Amino acid sequence: MKKLFVIMLALVLCLSATALAESFNPADYPVAICMDNMNHPVHRIVQLGFLKAAEALGYTDAKVIGTEGGDSSEAFAAATNFAAQGGKGLLLWAGDSGCYETIAECASEGVTVGIPHFNHQQEDGSYPEGLAFNMACDPILYGKQVAELMAEKLSGKEGSVALTQNTKNVTENAATESFIATWEELKGAGTYDLSKITVLPVELEGGVVDSATAINLSIIQAHPDIIGAFGTTGNSPITWADAATKAGYEDGALVLVGMDATEGNLNYLEAGKVTAIVAQPLYDEAYKTMEYLDKIFRGEEVPMWTDLEAPVVTKDGEGKNGLAFHRDIAAQVAEFFK
Repeated sequence: MKKLFVIMLALVLCLSATALAESFNPADYPVAICMDNMNHPVHRIVQLGFLKAAEALGYTDAKVIGTEGGDSSEAFAAATNFAAQGGKGLLLWAGDSGCYETIAECASEGVTVGIPHFNHQQEDGSYPEGLAFNMACDPILYGKQVAELMAEKLSGKEGSVALTQNTKNVTENAATESFIATWEELKGAGTYDLSKITVLPVELEGGVVDSATAINLSIIQAHPDIIGAFGTTGNSPITWADAATKAGYEDGALVLVGMDATEGNLNYLEAGKVTAIVAQPLYDEAYKTMEYLDKIFRGEEVPMWTDLEAPVVTKDGEGKNGLAFHRDIAAQVAEFFK
């Protein structure tokens, strides 16, 4: 009798799950991607991934919300407004603890909130209240890979290497800290001759191209022995290369590595103005975030944390480490947001 009861219970649960799946209509679930600096070329790649996934999965009410400026409080206000208006799923683009109150508030309104790109795991292993899932590439890994690449290129030379970030946030902090730690390890082990190279303290260049270029030019002028730079902002390939040009350096004279496979950055890589680009998986992480939201809506489980890959792209690289793969995504962004 007990065995029959278990079988019947399993059958009921199976039929209930089937009924739920059959009655689920993505069109009834408003979803949004929320971020500041909505028109930033890096953010456009993220938006495309989210919207393309929503379209593929049948979500007809999918939108981009936030602000065109850099005021994160305005973006958070847009998120809570979306929740108040009956939103169901949200990709929140936020890199520090300032978003935690917003996550909790949206979740309390019944919104499933996922964050890609920024790791919000706390020291005790927990996550912010209300966060449904989190995913990102590992900035510690790509910080290490960039340090190794630059150390190889600069071995035996003399001078200084600059590090710049957009803001102080969990992702960029981890990347530059990893770069510094790896550089010191390589130097101490004698893997490369880095004895006459100084890694300068991290400076903030910000996210606006013109002002960031001016800041990077001032760094070059303050350190005329500069031989390379690693910038963790989405514009850093352009801002550092343009600053080097303004300072009188020929293309490729400095070993420059920056972030993100936007069309402009890829052009600079192909032209030899920068040595390499770290291609954060902007499109992939946003696409997967929408996939996770869809799974949760359908009653499925998703992992709290997901690791993603951030390939280091060079002019002669292949596949995800090469230009063609990222050119295709950049072309899609240009076409979609024209």
